[in-house]
Amino acid sequence: ATFPRPAALLSSRMSRRLPRVVFDTPVEKARPLGLSFYAPLAGVCFTVGACLELFMIKTGFYEKVVVIEAERRAEAPPAWAAALQHAKDKSSSGNSSSSSTPPRK
Repeated sequence: ATFPRPAALLSSRMSRRLPRVVFDTPVEKARPLGLSFYAPLAGVCFTVGACLELFMIKTGFYEKVVVIEAERRAEAPPAWAAALQHAKDKSSSGNSSSSSTPPRK
């Protein structure tokens, strides 16, 4: 599939039908918002967050998450524990073959 070039898009009939936009109007700079805006916004955000936490506590969300996480961890050991066990097995099998050197203490 070939896509039209931008020049082809500009010369199409559709672009002739669109009105020209003139950017001669001056753009007013945005004024910085002060404490009178951010203080109520912070209060509203804090209230919404507290309501969400209260809802999750009352519905038993965290208890369900603990049960699901416990089941997930019981199924298989984490990757770091498996790697540690593999390294331990590898080092113990290597020490039994080399009986000439005593193990370090």
